[in-house]
Amino acid sequence: MEINIVTDPNEIKHIIPVIRSAWGMESMDQLVKDIVAAMRFHGGLVLLAKQADEVVGMHFSFPGFRNGKTYLYSHMTGVVQQGKYKGVGEALKLAQKEWAGTHGYDLIAWTYDPLMALNAHFNISKLGAIVRTYLRDFYGSMEDALNFGLPTDRFVAEWWINYKKPRIPSPEAFLNSPEAPGKVDLHFRNDCIGLYIPKDFVSMKRNDKDSALNVRISLRTALEKAFENRYEVVDFNKNGSYYVLWKNMEFEKIHPERIFNP
Repeated sequence: MEINIVTDPNEIKHIIPVIRSAWGMESMDQLVKDIVAAMRFHGGLVLLAKQADEVVGMHFSFPGFRNGKTYLYSHMTGVVQQGKYKGVGEALKLAQKEWAGTHGYDLIAWTYDPLMALNAHFNISKLGAIVRTYLRDFYGSMEDALNFGLPTDRFVAEWWINYKKPRIPSPEAFLNSPEAPGKVDLHFRNDCIGLYIPKDFVSMKRNDKDSALNVRISLRTALEKAFENRYEVVDFNKNGSYYVLWKNMEFEKIHPERIFNP
């Protein structure tokens, strides 16, 4: 018999039939509840947002440790459909930030799809997170019709809750154009550069899977090269749908370690 440590996210799916067999579970609802309960007891945080006694949002996070750094890993924050865009998600994140500060954390981290413009605006512009790490195919293959065949690439957002961002400069140059975000010029001659992403990547995935894959791979290459050259994602322009990448030497002196690099 072999006992192997799993490193490939596609291998994780093999635990599901074992769990179903060993515990006789037909539904995964109980499993999710039990996992979150265990995370909460062992140092994690679970939040519920209520309006008129109705639960409209939730959040849970748990301790993380990587490359010598302890942080709070924010796994999931969600709002019911009728409660979206009403400030519920932001209220949950600010409550998480307050809890983290009183429990000894200075860093909250989470992952998100770098091509999702609304998430980029919320995470980078509103909350003030930065990004210095690109993870290829983080969750492995997804089988649903919308995501099948596309790598599940992710950014790691770093929210340093005691750090106030300086004034962010405007990009001196752009690596691509809004009309053709997949055509990237890999020049890094300026300290502050811009990178366009699709305004609606969900529609692109639904209507033109080949173009979506091309944009995914092209922007993956650009962002990985930018991070190798010590740029950071420090802002997102919602109207223009572009990231601002900056060589912020002040922040590099404070936190030079790239904690989440593979």
